[in-house]
Amino acid sequence: MNEQNLNLSVSARERLRLSLRQGDSTPSVMEKVRRRYIKTKRDDILLAAFDKLLADMCERPDPEGRDDDGSDAGEVNLLLVLGPSGAGKTRSLKRLFSTHPALGTTEGEQGPLLSLSAPSPCGVKELGKAILAATGYTVTRTRIDGPEIWNIIRKRLPSLGVLIIHIDEAQHGTQLRDGTERQKLLNSIKALMVDPVHPVAFILSGLPQVADFISTDDQVSRRAGWISLLSIGLPSDTAMLTEATKSYAKLASLNVSADEITRLLPRLVHASDNRLGILVEEIHSAIRYALGVKATDLKVSHFEKSFGERTGNLPQWNPYARSDYKAVDVWRMLATRDKPDPAVTKKGKTVRSKDKKGDRS
Repeated sequence: MNEQNLNLSVSARERLRLSLRQGDSTPSVMEKVRRRYIKTKRDDILLAAFDKLLADMCERPDPEGRDDDGSDAGEVNLLLVLGPSGAGKTRSLKRLFSTHPALGTTEGEQGPLLSLSAPSPCGVKELGKAILAATGYTVTRTRIDGPEIWNIIRKRLPSLGVLIIHIDEAQHGTQLRDGTERQKLLNSIKALMVDPVHPVAFILSGLPQVADFISTDDQVSRRAGWISLLSIGLPSDTAMLTEATKSYAKLASLNVSADEITRLLPRLVHASDNRLGILVEEIHSAIRYALGVKATDLKVSHFEKSFGERTGNLPQWNPYARSDYKAVDVWRMLATRDKPDPAVTKKGKTVRSKDKKGDRS
């Protein structure tokens, strides 16, 4: 998207935002709610790993030497931040990058970190173009191969002062069917990491299968630090989740009682499949529903209604509505039949569809 189209897109969103706010305070309240970040122990783990990555880059083999040309740079490594979809990887990393003092920049400067999402498909050429686009460089030639694109990257990064590249949705690289293409992709990343003039560190975030992808190359994997984002659970996270729920509700001027919290938390953790990112979205949705019905207190019933609206499920497939909430498959959508599917006749035989995880009946 060029700059003109980007400005038009921003203007369109701003017009829509203003129209939604006319006579309704909910959008502005929800913006405040969504801006709130709940700090957890995973943030300390991420910070420690990131600081180690920076230290490895900056510690020179010869402390008396100079680093004018990169020849005395420390070993540049790779950090993997892995977790299932909805674990909260992207938001945790965004907060780390926006608050870390080493990444501060003045207006108009690129700064040492370049962050982007992996394209899909994610071959050598596609990822190279995405990296260049993140630096503000657009490849206009129709005939250009992968190696030439990565040569442009190698020349461009030093001029911008980029020392770290973060690639989100890195699992897209694992979807290449051709093993030779996967190795070429790893080789391209490795070449930047070991560049004798301007080595660049990488942070890859994505689904757990990224670990298998990296493990196929010993030279890359030996340089990697691995973080698997922890699942949330009770009772270990009771205090954190209680505070999070109360703080989000307070931003929306909603009360939430201790009894309601006690009843809510086990269902909330199950509904989110123990994933922090999904859990926060569940709280946001319930608050939006409560504001919509002009409630003054945040209740489990608001979570029940918002979950039902999101999934299309009847109450018997809603963890907030059932006493045996752990029996509910929270990934099931559009569960609307009170009874098993009616029998159908096929070639003279009675057939019933199977009720299993992933069934979208």
